[in-house]
Amino acid sequence: MALNYSKWDNIVCSSDDDEDCHPNIDKKLWRRLMKEKRERKAYEEEQRKQLLEKENAADEKAIAELESKLKNGADKKETEGKIAGLKGKMKKRNRELLAIFRRKKYTPEEMCHVTDERTIVNSEKAIPKDVKNMEYEEYSEKFEKKLETYSKLRTESLSQGFLIKNPELLHEHCAGFLLLKCLDAEMKGNTATMKEIVRQYLIVRYILDLTKSMAKKDPRDVLLPFFKKLEDKEKMAGIADEVESFSKKIQERAKVKLEEARKEREEKGVKTFVGEDGKTYEYVELSKEERIGPGGLDPIEVLQSLPQSMQDAFQSKDIEALQTAIKKLPLEEAKYHMDRCTKSGLWNPAPDSEEVKEKAPALD
Repeated sequence: MALNYSKWDNIVCSSDDDEDCHPNIDKKLWRRLMKEKRERKAYEEEQRKQLLEKENAADEKAIAELESKLKNGADKKETEGKIAGLKGKMKKRNRELLAIFRRKKYTPEEMCHVTDERTIVNSEKAIPKDVKNMEYEEYSEKFEKKLETYSKLRTESLSQGFLIKNPELLHEHCAGFLLLKCLDAEMKGNTATMKEIVRQYLIVRYILDLTKSMAKKDPRDVLLPFFKKLEDKEKMAGIADEVESFSKKIQERAKVKLEEARKEREEKGVKTFVGEDGKTYEYVELSKEERIGPGGLDPIEVLQSLPQSMQDAFQSKDIEALQTAIKKLPLEEAKYHMDRCTKSGLWNPAPDSEEVKEKAPALD
């Protein structure tokens, strides 16, 4: 079924004038000329309409007077002739009024009217007054979850939305928290994570610096303009370069901190070892109560009480050497030592194993 678009024929939009605009004529000028032409024509039509309605009103009054005279005995033929003449004129005017109505063009402004006018202002989330004067420890403890969440965001839109909802993060302590988190991640060898946190740190840092440079009291005043600028590819490229540059500083600082920690361990006589994952770990000395095994014996005391051959086997983690050492012992002595080793936690024999009784213990 074909759609009838004729009901929109009398609607005029300024953009419709562009279709008739010559390429050499400025569009804004052409629109203004067409608008003035429509307004002038509309004014003339309105003046003609008012004149016709005024004449119709006068003829209606005259017809009413003639009809009154006709009732009072006036000449019927003459009076009816006059009434018919007046009605004929009114009919002609009404046809013209109808034509004016049909020719009238409407703009969007004329088709709409205001029924209720009011201004709605979105209320911003108020920043707690005590936040500005908080100490770092109190601040980081109170907003730790939000700080951790923000440090893991990876897009500008998410960061913008999160900062709008949580304006308390636009704080110097937030920048300090992120800076320490960057350093910690690099010291643990997580360079990729460190760079992502650096990016989040720089966003907060830039907003705080802009607030100071523009003499603004509230960082939220520069929040939206800042993220609007980030839509520019050149600005984004500048941020990426700054992330790389700042990450290098973090890496240098991490090296210094790791070296300081190493020297401190050496001064304290702390022994370290390299694990299978390539990371360095400290030997931590446990108290006797912490060392006690499942059977209530101290593994160090038990180890020192073993025959030298068994001690060497334990220290070298050589199962075959341990089995050989036990086979050389009398059965009862072997059982005695193996029982003490089990109670001290030096090793755990396999469940339901008879190997201890047969002088062939199993070690993990």
